[in-house]
Amino acid sequence: MSSNAVRPAGSRKVRNTESPEAQEAAILAAAAEEFTSVGVRRANVDEVAARAGVSRSTLYRRFPNKEALLLAVANDAYERGMTRLEEATHGLGPKGAIVEAFAIGATMISEDPLLHRIVLTDLEMKGITASMTSLFIDMVTKRVAATMRDEGATMPQDDLLQAVELHVRLVISFLETPASDEERQQPAYVRGFAEKFLAPMIW
Repeated sequence: MSSNAVRPAGSRKVRNTESPEAQEAAILAAAAEEFTSVGVRRANVDEVAARAGVSRSTLYRRFPNKEALLLAVANDAYERGMTRLEEATHGLGPKGAIVEAFAIGATMISEDPLLHRIVLTDLEMKGITASMTSLFIDMVTKRVAATMRDEGATMPQDDLLQAVELHVRLVISFLETPASDEERQQPAYVRGFAEKFLAPMIW
């Protein structure tokens, strides 16, 4: 039986005896599933440990409370998202890359159940993760700006950082308060908006 397999009701979970790194990855995957399915208030840390196949003490050594676990899950989700953005924008040039980054960023938050819940719908999650929102924006801005530079952007660094930060904040704003016209919520419209208004800001 796999260490991550779903156990039948009443059965005992096989203990995860893998490396500490593999155990932590299993904990984060189990926590992401728990937070996505029931939200932060109803999330049960003991259930996360059982799903991951680790003991309570093993989980609490790495994540001393539910908030620390949620922040780790959020950081893991953001990191995976950034890797996807960087791969998708490779070779597009700075203007094409910023359009793709804007469109994919909006799509990821809309369609990924965990990201959607963290960023948009779970008020308690947003309250906990608000403490890292500014840090998250700074982190994403620096990563995307570095990608734009790799793609050939020649504008001054401070200007590039400010333009990219504006794009990041726009993605969040667009998703938190969608346009009343459903057509303007569609991916094709979002991409066209980025091409018309945002791409000219990057050079």
